[in-house]
Amino acid sequence: MDFNAIANSFVGHYYNTFDSGSQGRGNLSSLYRPESMLTWENTQVQGQQNILVKLTTPELATVKHKVNTTDAQPAPGNGVLVTVTGGLVIDNAFDKPLQFAETFNLQPIPGQPGGFFVYNQIFRLIFA
Repeated sequence: MDFNAIANSFVGHYYNTFDSGSQGRGNLSSLYRPESMLTWENTQVQGQQNILVKLTTPELATVKHKVNTTDAQPAPGNGVLVTVTGGLVIDNAFDKPLQFAETFNLQPIPGQPGGFFVYNQIFRLIFA
């Protein structure tokens, strides 16, 4: 398994889809399952529907990410652990980018060789 290739492919797809707007962001639903969990700035939600509600809140209507680093390691169960750092801009405030760190635990989709879903996801803004 080329965990770096899996991580890079996932990160490109995830942030391109996220940045396509609230309606396009709904296409991320295939990345989550009922057991998926998201921690977003201390708020924990579980399950595909609850995660999509969190990711499509009005305050996140217009977001653009710039990925600075992507690090990956193999994880138990043939999974891939991915950590991303970068900057994001909300509502086109390009003069006020926010720094973030995000970690994903990708796990194989049962019965779908080569497919992965987000089992765990942790998002944090970084304030200096």
